[in-house]
Amino acid sequence: MKKYLNTIIIIILFIALSIIVFYYFNDDLRKIDNKVEVFKGKSLSGITEILNPTFKNKGINTNPYEISAEKGIQIKNDIELHKVVGKFTDDKDRLIYINANKGIYSQKNQIIELIGNVVIFDNLGNKTTTSKAIMNLENKKINLLEEVVSISNTSTIKSDSSILDDKNKIVIYTGNVKVKIENK
Repeated sequence: MKKYLNTIIIIILFIALSIIVFYYFNDDLRKIDNKVEVFKGKSLSGITEILNPTFKNKGINTNPYEISAEKGIQIKNDIELHKVVGKFTDDKDRLIYINANKGIYSQKNQIIELIGNVVIFDNLGNKTTTSKAIMNLENKKINLLEEVVSISNTSTIKSDSSILDDKNKIVIYTGNVKVKIENK
């Protein structure tokens, strides 16, 4: 009988200890949840979220452009853009459009880095896609850095990278370049 009594006492002590430990850890989880909620309410220093940011330039010495996004996050002098769209005018007043999943825009340096599903197209049916591009708005130069595919009415050009230099009217394809020309 004494053996069963000792077993029952040990089981009761184990259950009591389990309840105390469970309550202690549950209280810690509540404290952590409260800290997370407080942290969510505070903004990080130097970071500001902007809904539907739009940047326009109609300068005298540069061609007009407009860059907008669904959301922007300003981090110091740069702005991280999400779902980027842009409209640029070249020297012959032709419109060139861009789309990208994400971008980093530096107003100070007049550079926008585009990342993810970058598409550059115009009204003439020319379309270029890449996964990453860097646009220097001041120098009118675009560096297409990965998996470049340019399609026009009569040709398709695939390359590892490309440089579109509007100022000097030069297009350079580099790396593994494949050209397909169709006769119409």
